[in-house]
Amino acid sequence: MKDFKTVKTEAKRRKDDCIWKSSGAVSLQTCESHPDDCEGCPVETALTKVALHKQRRFFSRDFFDQCYVKACATQKPPCPFAGPCMANWSRTSPAASRVLTMMGIGSLSVGANASLVQQVSRRNGLHVDLLSQTFKLRNLGKISPDEKLTPDVLGLRTVEEQFMLVASALFLDCPELLDLRAFAKSILEKGLLPHGLLNSVSRERSQEELRDAFRAIQGLSLLNMTPAFDINMLVKLHHDIATTRYFSMATAQMALTVQRILQSHTFKPVSLDDETVERAVTLTSFAKGLLGKVYKGLSITLSELAAAVRVSRVLKTIPEDVAFNAGRVLLNEILRLDKLGTLNMVEAQPILTGVVASGLILTPSERTLISKAVLRSFQEQFKKLGDMYADPASLLAIMGSDNLARNADQFEALAYAELPEAEEELDPALLGCEMPSDLFYSRGHSWVRSEKDDSFRIGLDDLVAHLIGSIDAIEMPKPGEKLRRGKPALRLIRDGESVKVCSPMDGEVMVVNQSVVDTPRVLSTKPYNDGWLLTIRPKIYEDNLSGLMFGQNAHDWQRSEVVRLSEMFQDKVATAADGATLAHDALTGISGVRWSKVLCKFLRG
Repeated sequence: MKDFKTVKTEAKRRKDDCIWKSSGAVSLQTCESHPDDCEGCPVETALTKVALHKQRRFFSRDFFDQCYVKACATQKPPCPFAGPCMANWSRTSPAASRVLTMMGIGSLSVGANASLVQQVSRRNGLHVDLLSQTFKLRNLGKISPDEKLTPDVLGLRTVEEQFMLVASALFLDCPELLDLRAFAKSILEKGLLPHGLLNSVSRERSQEELRDAFRAIQGLSLLNMTPAFDINMLVKLHHDIATTRYFSMATAQMALTVQRILQSHTFKPVSLDDETVERAVTLTSFAKGLLGKVYKGLSITLSELAAAVRVSRVLKTIPEDVAFNAGRVLLNEILRLDKLGTLNMVEAQPILTGVVASGLILTPSERTLISKAVLRSFQEQFKKLGDMYADPASLLAIMGSDNLARNADQFEALAYAELPEAEEELDPALLGCEMPSDLFYSRGHSWVRSEKDDSFRIGLDDLVAHLIGSIDAIEMPKPGEKLRRGKPALRLIRDGESVKVCSPMDGEVMVVNQSVVDTPRVLSTKPYNDGWLLTIRPKIYEDNLSGLMFGQNAHDWQRSEVVRLSEMFQDKVATAADGATLAHDALTGISGVRWSKVLCKFLRG
């Protein structure tokens, strides 16, 4: 019998070899709080909890034997077993809910597709295949009778493969067939340790390495590991994720998902690098025009556009009508590809997620078309593969696509519930002038906003509105007239003087705001609302983007314009009673100043 000293020495040796301790994932303080053994280790506790989880009740054998599958997923007369079948599945396990949330899918507490996937997969898919793999390896002597399947014996080399298999096993409630400790260790080693845990999302990483890092964090979260990790490490990870500029919108979207996982521990708000946010908003706002083009080195595919919609909506950087327009573009493309017979549901799942994230409300006919497309693809996928073990990603994608088509409202509520609407704060450096963060701006002080009909609404920003004051008249172009970027588009008239306003982009005039022509004063009092000027439909979208600014770049430029204004008049411009905000008609009272001469310097950029 081993004495206490020997047992303690062996326990210390195990701890010294522990990857969780040596990597810094678990703090030394946590580890040292259990000096004699590892039974109280939070990592061990988390893995044990997941491994022991097993739904006590699933569908009874009668449901399987008498189920003809299609009854759950079509509009035909309902299956006689549908009621208890749905009621049983309504108790979605916490692990399955986490899987769906990370996939950007939502909740499956109720949904016919859950029954369909569960029944077919249990009979023909992953669960059966993993069982047969286990028996085969035991008969060959590759694993002992009490051993479970590891990434090595299954030949899973990448983090993505391992994450997908763990996610599928948890969703299908068969994690007991896997060696979860081996999967957790492998995911940590392959995804987070190559560059050092705390440098796992550094700027030196390639896109593939970033995806591995994020999948690793997601996989460890699925295994209930993140609560066991050192809080200082999680805070550092959260900061790195928020400040790294991403290669693609899909990676940026995954970064937001990971931040949300960490958010429950770090309590830090989700955010992304300014340039990444600007690109997401640009792609969403110019959705139809940029699809199939290259923007800032990124090829704009449906998946990239969908990811940009999700990023923009999560960060609340676009208005609803812009999001709806992008969602309509995605939906129309999905239906077009389905009609051509080229719709791949593994690729379509993230695109449908983008449609749902846009907030677009599907008509009953559109919802039916999508559901049928998903069901058709689901059945074809099983015919081709025979089982889902060959491609567990397909299982999650098909299940998720069907869920989106049926339960979009659940996804919307789940995805954005924890993100309160932020109030727009006025920047003191702008002397109280408003500058909405969801608009594009030109150096001629025009603002631009995308409309649903592929046109763009144009107006003047608040700084110039304060300088314009009460104008007498506005001379507008006529609908159908062609405008060129940087060339005069309209004329403002006051006290016999006039000043030209240049167009921020090339295009054809579609609509002129007659109300601002009739009541010119509204231009200076409500420049972003009733005081808009006209709408333009550009011929080539991407050629106009280089001249527009967004987000932090636009704010920085506007601050420099305020400094320029102050230097021009040595702080003689009129301010309101508080002395800190620009007054309406701020140039009034400055002797020797010609209104038109000053405005020309700003409106021409």
